[in-house]
Amino acid sequence: MKKTLSLQLLLPVTCFVILTTRCLSTVYAQENSFSLLDKRYIDRDGPGTDATVFAKGIVSTEGYEHSAPAFSPDGNMVVWGIVERDKPSILLEMHRIAGKWSKPQAVPFSSKISDDMYPSFSVDGSKLFFGSRRPLPSGAAVNDIRIWVVDYTSSGWRTPLPLDSAVSQGYEYAHSVSKNGTIFFSTRKIEADKPSWNIYYSRLLKGRYQQPEKLGPAINDGSYVDGPYISPDESILIFESDRRGGAGSNDLYICFRQKDGSWGSPKNMGPKVNSSFSERFAGISPDGKCFFFSSNRDGALPDIYWLSADFIEGLK
Repeated sequence: MKKTLSLQLLLPVTCFVILTTRCLSTVYAQENSFSLLDKRYIDRDGPGTDATVFAKGIVSTEGYEHSAPAFSPDGNMVVWGIVERDKPSILLEMHRIAGKWSKPQAVPFSSKISDDMYPSFSVDGSKLFFGSRRPLPSGAAVNDIRIWVVDYTSSGWRTPLPLDSAVSQGYEYAHSVSKNGTIFFSTRKIEADKPSWNIYYSRLLKGRYQQPEKLGPAINDGSYVDGPYISPDESILIFESDRRGGAGSNDLYICFRQKDGSWGSPKNMGPKVNSSFSERFAGISPDGKCFFFSSNRDGALPDIYWLSADFIEGLK
């Protein structure tokens, strides 16, 4: 079980509020952890039909993992988020070079003073979207979390920039981007002294994001909704919610695109994924074979879990 210390986070009330007492260098100093890392998805064992901890001791550690792993389309890079005690949350990366994975390290564009979280690659791998509380280039007020984007080229990471203000206005949380550039994202606003969560989408047309549109009441039902994952072809939407009828404090739900273009009713993803604990941060590998999510079912702090994505077909 992960060692813990009670400490309130400046995160949604539905998030976990326990942080590890161990520092990042200790968490990732696992002896001999990297000697056999020649697998496409890091873990020595491929995903099975039941959920298991992903890359235990390497990606899932005694730390507080705070996202699904975001893999580049070629499978040679992975980025994920971690919260560390008394420090800003950061993004970590690993690279597969000559068939071997590097050790986890902070991305070079990390902020030294502000939280970075929620990494999500564009489908072509040329951009990484992430949430951040870092100062804006304009000097304007940050408010809360904004979506940022950074290019990745053959020479490495470029300079991050805040996403188009038509989309990102300072209260956007987790997000995901489809093949045509449409971004799905959650928002958290304070209304009548209470947090109000909703999921929106914005289409990319001629290089400009359009006015965001709110998803319908079957998805935005007044409960907590966050962490939208959109499939590249926009046929599948997965999100987390604490709505009534779930198995735990947060469950993962899935919607399928209907023939008329609308979204089908959200379906609980069932016991293969959800438990009496909290499940969050859904993600699917670029090849569509692996389903990732976060859960605290095995201790006070969440780990990343994975299983074969084949079960999703049976949810239709």
